[in-house]
Amino acid sequence: MAVAIINTDFPEGFGAEMYDAVNAEMGIASDPPPGLVFHWAGDVDGKFTITDVWESRDAYDAFSNERLTPAIEKVAAAAGAPADAQQRTIEAPVHSHIKP
Repeated sequence: MAVAIINTDFPEGFGAEMYDAVNAEMGIASDPPPGLVFHWAGDVDGKFTITDVWESRDAYDAFSNERLTPAIEKVAAAAGAPADAQQRTIEAPVHSHIKP
């Protein structure tokens, strides 16, 4: 079952610049992860927010463990920021999505 993963309420200092650095580290634009249906990021009510739809929770977990977490750790270390900073994560089952 498809799942939406929404990350928001990031700690101070996390925003578009850190997001772009993490994505560059992963090479995400040229090598999107398997199982990703849709992704967007930007400000929502003044808070940086990242929203994904994945084919399954397993696909998201594989991406997070294999690519996302190591990239965050590397970028955070280079920036002198904590790699384990917490954000609010919302997970919701996706009843329906349309993919052209």
